[in-house]
Amino acid sequence: MNTTQIRELLQKRKLKATTTRINLLSKMSNYGSAMSHSSIQKKMSPVDRVTLYRTIEALKEKGVIHKAYQDNNEIYYAICDIDCTKGHRCHEHIHFKCTVCETIHCEEVENTIEISLPNYKINKVSINVEGLCETCNKQQY
Repeated sequence: MNTTQIRELLQKRKLKATTTRINLLSKMSNYGSAMSHSSIQKKMSPVDRVTLYRTIEALKEKGVIHKAYQDNNEIYYAICDIDCTKGHRCHEHIHFKCTVCETIHCEEVENTIEISLPNYKINKVSINVEGLCETCNKQQY
């Protein structure tokens, strides 16, 4: 995503295109997979923790990014599809973590996964899968 596309995305979500938001989304876009919170902090230095926290929360609230994965005490974030909005989230896909390179990718599946639990109301479905990514799998064989 280039700066113009980031500005358009923020405008569509009714968020101001602040320098911190633009820089964060640019870094996440260039990263190529979900980014851990600690990686975001390192790449966004010298932005203070409170500003970064508020930026991440605002972007999550407006459907610009989502929590893709949580491993131990580390949270990973990914940029949402352009069609995600506050009322219609598009995060019900598989989050794949490579056990070798530790990258996390959001993967779409062709078959929808439907879960029904009698007497329960399901608000969110999250599926995390671990294994070897395509690159690491090729290197092993």
